[in-house]
Amino acid sequence: MACARLAPQIEGYLSDIKSRAIPMNIDGATAAVYVELGFKASLASGLFCLSRSVGILAHAWEQTQQGGRNKGPLPKDRLWTYLTPSEK
Repeated sequence: MACARLAPQIEGYLSDIKSRAIPMNIDGATAAVYVELGFKASLASGLFCLSRSVGILAHAWEQTQQGGRNKGPLPKDRLWTYLTPSEK
């Protein structure tokens, strides 16, 4: 069975076990895509790290452009500030 058809079934199975909706996250969705594209399972960790690195970079860039508070559980008086290269 193709992984793209199997993934929603796994999602449904997990939801049945937990008696509540368990939606597939982006990691599960991309794993299904990688399998469909023919990537070997042994490449999973590398592909996962690569996609997470891109996401972290995008989030950091968004935060620097926004100029606002970096979202997190820190109190406002303990937050860091972003410096431009000319401010360093």
